[in-house]
Amino acid sequence: MLKFLAGLVLGMVLAVAYVRFDVELPAFLQIADRLQGNAVSSAIEADLYDLDADAGRRMRALEIYFANRAADAARADAEAGHPFLKALERARLRREAREVLAMDEAAGKALGQPGLRAALERKHGTRDEAMLRRAMTADAVASRPFLDGWLKREAGIPASEDATSRLRVLAGP
Repeated sequence: MLKFLAGLVLGMVLAVAYVRFDVELPAFLQIADRLQGNAVSSAIEADLYDLDADAGRRMRALEIYFANRAADAARADAEAGHPFLKALERARLRREAREVLAMDEAAGKALGQPGLRAALERKHGTRDEAMLRRAMTADAVASRPFLDGWLKREAGIPASEDATSRLRVLAGP
């Protein structure tokens, strides 16, 4: 059991070191993984570049390519202006915007309860319902660093302002 826990801790330390500090195992220890990645990538090239292959087959080939040639995929994404990274950001923005909007709807119900309303009025220092909802939405946005940072940087909307209309656009249909 002790060996298992020691291995688990070492694995976690190596994972953090890899992600945060770009520390990798020595090259000679990665030979087996590179050989496997090259062999698998070569095997799927026919499907990857077959323009007549069905979408499911090409998607599977792309998944295998990303899994075995992540550096090449990241480089291609960078050369194309990061469309993959931007798509991931849009998906996260949409998800977080929907979560905040759901919290905004719940805030309306919470304000209908006298005890909760009194606590929220004390917390935010106002009795105006619109101001309370705006403050509650700002708190919800501020609790999501990615969404908050994006709204400040890309949309120029500080968390203290009413971002509900922008959130509705981000959430999409």
